[in-house]
Amino acid sequence: MEVQQALGLQNPSDLVDTIRGSDVRLILCGHFHLQIFGFLETVPVWVTPGVVSRVDLTAAPRTERAVRGASATLVQLGAHGPLFHTLHARDPQAGETVYELDEQQLRSVIDELGPGA
Repeated sequence: MEVQQALGLQNPSDLVDTIRGSDVRLILCGHFHLQIFGFLETVPVWVTPGVVSRVDLTAAPRTERAVRGASATLVQLGAHGPLFHTLHARDPQAGETVYELDEQQLRSVIDELGPGA
């Protein structure tokens, strides 16, 4: 999603240089309202889902819709690597729309908060 690319880590190579050769085994982050997993070189990166809402990936391209859906992550640090458990809250209103941004509104958010802002 364009918004995650625009508002995400802007200089990943700086972070890589900082943690390379260290004992960092995991990078935890959040506030994308999505659960995302990846690697920064060999270090796993986990983005925990939103604690109130989550982004609905079925929204039209270049728009954003969020729905109710509280979640959290339980991380177990084991000898062979981390294990992630996503916990979803029981909510009878889960899936209801919290907000919708059309293309112009989303562009405004990116322009206001993105690189160079």
